[in-house]
Amino acid sequence: MTGDNFLSKVLLVFTESLIVAAVGAYFSKFVPSGLFIIIFIVEIILIFVVNRVRNNPILAPLFLFLFAFLSGLTVGPLVYTFINAGAASIVIQAFVITSLIFVLLTASVFVFKINIVGSKKITGFLFVALIGIIIASVVNIFLHNPLFQFYISTAVVLIFSGYIIYDISNIVNNPKMTNEYVAALNLYLDFVNIFIALLEILGFLENKG
Repeated sequence: MTGDNFLSKVLLVFTESLIVAAVGAYFSKFVPSGLFIIIFIVEIILIFVVNRVRNNPILAPLFLFLFAFLSGLTVGPLVYTFINAGAASIVIQAFVITSLIFVLLTASVFVFKINIVGSKKITGFLFVALIGIIIASVVNIFLHNPLFQFYISTAVVLIFSGYIIYDISNIVNNPKMTNEYVAALNLYLDFVNIFIALLEILGFLENKG
């Protein structure tokens, strides 16, 4: 299978995952708040499960879509916060901007013929940056500093934009490196993290305005 054909297959599964997540987000309003921490833990476990059963044509998509649905459940309350506050337009803007970022970065891999398959320097940099963001986010749980969160969210957009380029490059240039379910999961995580970060950025700017 060529890189282009594999990418098409991955993008199909990725799109299906987003649709399943949207369904999960809708039903999140029916979930008791006390269950969200449990759901989040299950999400983390499912990431490893999908990688574990990646070659199983039945279990891999089943667990991937289950992860997407649960992910939608946990993102849903944030989305409803904006909708209930009369700021549904921010949710739409965040989704549109995220989609544009995804499309433009994907196209850039083809236009500039980016090939960073297995680059340890790039993966190392992105991983260290991601750990830094996680630590900063934990610190801000105690600080509750909106401006600090704005900077964190901006960094998240940049870091996961880098991950999109890296993941698309690997899919196109080395389709045998993974399979469509793990690749779709990676792209889904990139997309959703950017979407959440943009919600926080746009919400911050709206409050400042």
